Amino acid sequence: MNCHICNKPLTGRFYQDVWDNKICEKHIDNDAVSCSSCTGFTKKDHYLPDGRCLCKSCFGIAVKAGDPIDRIVRYVVANLNKVGFDDLRFEDMTIEIVSATKIAEILSLTVINVLQKGITKSQIIEEAFGKQQFKHYIYMLTHLTHIEFAGSLAHEMLHTWQTQNSIIMAQKHTEGFCNMGAWLMWSKLQNPLTKIYLNTLFKNSNPIYGDGFREMYAQYERLGWKVLIDKVRKQTS
Repeated sequence: MNCHICNKPLTGRFYQDVWDNKICEKHIDNDAVSCSSCTGFTKKDHYLPDGRCLCKSCFGIAVKAGDPIDRIVRYVVANLNKVGFDDLRFEDMTIEIVSATKIAEILSLTVINVLQKGITKSQIIEEAFGKQQFKHYIYMLTHLTHIEFAGSLAHEMLHTWQTQNSIIMAQKHTEGFCNMGAWLMWSKLQNPLTKIYLNTLFKNSNPIYGDGFREMYAQYERLGWKVLIDKVRKQTS
């Protein structure tokens, strides 16, 4: 049995990650880290300016600025439409892949937060007969794997849907409902990475994103998509 980092036979104490990769004890905190995306052990080869480090596999499927995303976007929209978000106005959205620094600037923060995978800003462009029309700007964090990108994009798209439908809920329920979009994508996509992202989603200790998601998921299990969506639609200002 060889070490995942130095490829030498393992002797003595070793560490094992969720992918069953094993590494020599000496590599911990020295020349090995956990991949920021899949959590597996990796060499410190693909560090990003924001401090994240990706393994070779995740780096290879990371979505970067300038990469074509039409196929991912169509897949996300199609799956959201299918469960009941048939009035999702994709034509009103602009999607841009940006750095963690840019996201911090948009949010007027002095420090970056790589846990912020995306943000949505909405602007009223027209208002007539009591009906508002919006333009939505979705900013996605660079170097998410295409699997994580799809789930995070679905989350942001449900922010636009709530805005478009004048839905007002407590922040916990707003973010929890948006995380149902991420859950939908990761439960649909056939990829080993989804078990990592789903596990993070269900075990998130954050009272807004974690508790909010679990509450919404419990309602979904009891009611199903159609009734849950209809219930949320009624939460208007």
